Amino acid sequence: MKKTNTNPDGLSVEEMAEIFAALGQVSRLQIVRLLLAAHPKGLPAGEIQQELGIPASTLSHHLDKLRNVGVLDVEKDKQWIWYSVRAEVLKHLLAFLFAECCTRNPVIAIEEIQRCC
Repeated sequence: MKKTNTNPDGLSVEEMAEIFAALGQVSRLQIVRLLLAAHPKGLPAGEIQQELGIPASTLSHHLDKLRNVGVLDVEKDKQWIWYSVRAEVLKHLLAFLFAECCTRNPVIAIEEIQRCC
């Protein structure tokens, strides 16, 4: 599949679609919310598992998916594996949405977005 780079952030539309697809699953979205709350340090896998109450194998699958699409960073610390959100990737997604909805066809007033963010 040809990658169409339509934004200045270096993410192609296809890459953004993969990220949005990964975030479209409930457990993965919950993981990202937890990690955003713990940003920038992140959380160890065991703590994420405890918060979500899902089996380790299921969590591992979701963490791998989010890491593979570029949403998460992984750091190994002696006996723990820490996960953190790559905030710059999420900023690129928000910038893409903003550019599409607010500059081409102003569905939302820019002032409304600036108030919330």
